[in-house]
Amino acid sequence: MDAIKLALLLPELPTERTQLLDNLGRIRREVGPITPELSDAVADHMNIRRGEVHEVVSFYSFLQVPADALRVCTGPICDCYGGRELLAGTPGAIEVACLGHCDLAPVMTRGDEIVPEVTHATNNGPAIGLGLRDETLADYAARGGLELLRELLSPERIIEELKASGLTGYGGAGFPTGIKWEAVSREPRPRFVVVNADEGEPGTIKDRYVMELRPHLFLEGVLIAMRFAEAAEGLIYLREEYASARNRLLQAIDEFRDAGLLEGRSLGLVIGAGAYIAGEETAMLESMEGRRAMPRLRPPFPAQIGYLGRPTLINNVETLAHLPAILGNGGAWWAALGKREAAGTRLWSVSGSVARPGCYEAPNGVTIRELVDEYAGGFSGETGAIVPGGAASGILPPSAVDTPLTRDGLGEYGAGVGSAALQVFPAAYSPLRLLSETMRFFAEESCQKCTPCRIGNRALHHLCEELEHERAPMTREKVAEWLLAMEKTSICGLGQASPIPVRNAMQHWPELFAPLR
Repeated sequence: MDAIKLALLLPELPTERTQLLDNLGRIRREVGPITPELSDAVADHMNIRRGEVHEVVSFYSFLQVPADALRVCTGPICDCYGGRELLAGTPGAIEVACLGHCDLAPVMTRGDEIVPEVTHATNNGPAIGLGLRDETLADYAARGGLELLRELLSPERIIEELKASGLTGYGGAGFPTGIKWEAVSREPRPRFVVVNADEGEPGTIKDRYVMELRPHLFLEGVLIAMRFAEAAEGLIYLREEYASARNRLLQAIDEFRDAGLLEGRSLGLVIGAGAYIAGEETAMLESMEGRRAMPRLRPPFPAQIGYLGRPTLINNVETLAHLPAILGNGGAWWAALGKREAAGTRLWSVSGSVARPGCYEAPNGVTIRELVDEYAGGFSGETGAIVPGGAASGILPPSAVDTPLTRDGLGEYGAGVGSAALQVFPAAYSPLRLLSETMRFFAEESCQKCTPCRIGNRALHHLCEELEHERAPMTREKVAEWLLAMEKTSICGLGQASPIPVRNAMQHWPELFAPLR
């Protein structure tokens, strides 16, 4: 039967190398998990060396998993709330590091179905309405959407407003958006626009909320970016686990096309296959071009040499969703929405030991306590360790609850805002267990390209496991050497940032590291 299905499907599959991941994903969904025989058939059809296709298949964790598989998340929040017990009690289930639904912890998927069912929290006094819901393009237009697509703002005006807003990239790196756009505008055409929708950091769910609730708002931002860059083609690299977002985006793109709003431009999706590292922008470009998602050395930067070797404007979902408000009301207006001298507003993913886990629009500069009490319904029980912005952002003690969630505020703790994924752990959950699960995630998700990250994260995970048994496999001096080497010599942000939670834990819970000498 599989041979018949494959024979019928292969002639429909495009042969461009950039379509390799999509072709493999479609075969997985319509024929079955990618076996060596299926891999060879795809290679022959696309005129690619068989070894190259096998290399890609082996890299992406979901290509060899049935499309209807049961998957259980054992990321830190899900681990804290019984993820491993759920895994043990679900025969045939596959363990995964994160499923992107941390507000529902513990969470499982059955194919594209989320267990438990997804619900959306509402915003508390939204500033630009990122938490509202538009069912159709008409609903979005009725709220005043699409106005900017009817205007012809000059590139100079757009850059001016973006710089005035202080908007930075909301994927985690925090690079100033206006400067990035200006850099792309100086490069020769043709150019591409690529959207990073592969948020995979444990605790981070905000882009999923935007795509499921307000896909039209997001797509207006994408089209503004394409106009600005004079790009004929735009691509959205979407996380495989986000089936609901995928359906919403495909429907919304069709609505934009039917309404004539694409203006002859091409806008499509590239679906990932379970690689966290693909969220790093150069690794994402490698994946889109039909290779393993391994980061490129920089410079050159994607603004200079990006997708298919052309200048490429890359932003994440939430960053683009803020554009209509910024350009419609002015950068200064948007900047004034912040608190404590921070600019603007953003979506915060809140999960763990709070009354209402979910996603909330709140000002930049909000404190941890304000975000939890005023938006997420307050803390549940005694608070333990706090992760302020995603796995790589650091680990804070409960005494940090009045710290502003800003680069400067968290910098005093050696932590950062990251992807704005606030995770609150109960006091009963050991900070050492949290650190161990965090380092396990980094070790498993490393692309293995560079030695400091490949070996360093494994060594640190092993260290945490040994410390849980009050054993010390290395000296304190050796730990410091590992952390410094990873920070300074890793190719990308995964290896460079993974030392942060280790240093935080050693500083705030020194008793857990007493076996080290």
